[in-house]
Amino acid sequence: MRSPREVYDDHWESIQAGDMDRVMADYAEDAVFVLPNKVGRGRAEILAIFGELGEDLAGFELAQESVTVGGSMVLFEWSGQDGDGNTAAGVDSFHIHDDRIRFQALSYRKSNA
Repeated sequence: MRSPREVYDDHWESIQAGDMDRVMADYAEDAVFVLPNKVGRGRAEILAIFGELGEDLAGFELAQESVTVGGSMVLFEWSGQDGDGNTAAGVDSFHIHDDRIRFQALSYRKSNA
């Protein structure tokens, strides 16, 4: 069984590769994904959220700023910039148990150049 860090690393690599099948395979069937004013329950709703995020962050090159692991919890800070100089920065937190993401919370902001 993979450690929470290994699950997170696979998740990040899958997102960067655009491999949504692999991304979704990291989530438990009943996972919950929380964003401000939105909650996705289960893989289908989480996949829809990723579609929305992909549209909102299209053209942004994202980079990891920090990854902190404490037991089954992972906190991930990231930032990005697009070709026009617009920036984005966010924080994700994950609860990972039994080789799957059980819960994820995300908050991020974008700023225009």
